[in-house]
Amino acid sequence: MASAEKITDHDEIRAWAKKTGGKPAMVAATENGEGGPGILRVDHGRDDEGLEEIDWDRFFEAFEQNRLALLIDPSGDNPNFNKFVSRD
Repeated sequence: MASAEKITDHDEIRAWAKKTGGKPAMVAATENGEGGPGILRVDHGRDDEGLEEIDWDRFFEAFEQNRLALLIDPSGDNPNFNKFVSRD
């Protein structure tokens, strides 16, 4: 992968997830005490038993609260590559 692209636009993230077969998820048992999602992930169905699917509204609520951006591989060489990083 030559470079990664940082995206924050909700529609772009949903489109990328749909294109790569990903779904919004969080790491199970990491919810904060106020009922918000914990550690976010995009689940591509790779036998990761620690993930719990959540809806996009809940996903983006946590995404914005934590001021995150999503790194992806725009070349398409590694379509499942993704990493959450600080937006700042």
